[in-house]
Amino acid sequence: MYSIIPHKKVIKFINSRNKKDKLRIKKKFDQLMINPYTSNNEVDVKKMINQKGFRLRIGDYKFLYDVVDEQLIIYMEDADNRGDIY
Repeated sequence: MYSIIPHKKVIKFINSRNKKDKLRIKKKFDQLMINPYTSNNEVDVKKMINQKGFRLRIGDYKFLYDVVDEQLIIYMEDADNRGDIY
């Protein structure tokens, strides 16, 4: 199972959300730690085309992350509202 290491701006973004959104983000992160590469019914993941890494969509939010397989780490690099992240 992978571990998630969030950047400080991701932590700040999550902490500024309401309690309901925080719980939803935690649930999706828990599912992402099992398999950070593929989408399923629970998690919406896509590989970035022009950039390194992946994006995770949770409702109106997007999270950009990269995976270090050798250490089983998911590094959350950025988070923002859907229209503002790229």
